[in-house]
Amino acid sequence: MGMIDQLLVIWGEPAAGNRQVIGHLARSAGEFRFWYEDDLAKAQARGFQMLPEFPVHRRADDPYIGRYLFALFAERIPAPTRRDSAEMMTAWGVDHPDDQFKVLARSGGIRATDRLELAEYRAVDDDLSRPLEFRIAGRRHITDAAPLAVEDAVSLRREPDNTADPAAVIVDRMGRKAGYVPRQYTQLLGGLVERGVPLQGKVVRELLLPDDVGKLVVRIVSSRL
Repeated sequence: MGMIDQLLVIWGEPAAGNRQVIGHLARSAGEFRFWYEDDLAKAQARGFQMLPEFPVHRRADDPYIGRYLFALFAERIPAPTRRDSAEMMTAWGVDHPDDQFKVLARSGGIRATDRLELAEYRAVDDDLSRPLEFRIAGRRHITDAAPLAVEDAVSLRREPDNTADPAAVIVDRMGRKAGYVPRQYTQLLGGLVERGVPLQGKVVRELLLPDDVGKLVVRIVSSRL
C-alpha cells in the first residue's frame, strides 16, 4: 500500500472533543522533522499548549529535526518485546511492525494521558489510488446512527446543511447516517464526492482506544483507477 512519510498531529479539545491539526511529523533522507501549523491561535484559544518537546512555534520552513523519531511519538509505539505486541499489530492492520510511521498511522498513537492523535497526511488533490484509512468520527453524537460491523460496505455523501460544518462528509450505510469523515480529510473526500469520482468504502476493523469507545476504521479507495 506504499510508504507513509508524513503524519498529521491532531489535538482534541478536552471539553467539546473537537479535533484540530496542530502539526506535522515527517521523515526523509534519514531524518525526522516536526513543525507546527502556521495558525495555532484557534487551538490555543481552546486550551492547546505548546508541546514540551517542541516549545517554540516552528513552521514548515524551520522545523525541528532529529536523527531518531522524537520521544513524544516513539513512546506511542509498543515495544516488540511486549507479550501482546503481535496481537496489537494485527488488530491495527500493520503488516510491517518495524515501520514506525505505519504503526502510528494505523493505531493513531492514542494514549489516555494526552489529547494527541496521529493520522496519515494526504494532499487535497490526492487521487486515492492508494487506499486511505480513517477512524469514523461523530458516531456518539448521532441519534439512531446506522449500525456498523467489520466488512460492511459504506459510501460517502456531503452534508451542506450541517450548521456546525457545512463541509462535513457523512459515512453512509444503506441510506442511513453512520458517522462522519474526520475533518482532516473532509476537503479531500468531499471534493472527490462533489466531482462524482466513484469511491469504494468498507469497514475493515475496530480500533480499541484507551478510556473511550471503540472506533470503527473505514478504508476508502477510488474505483475508477
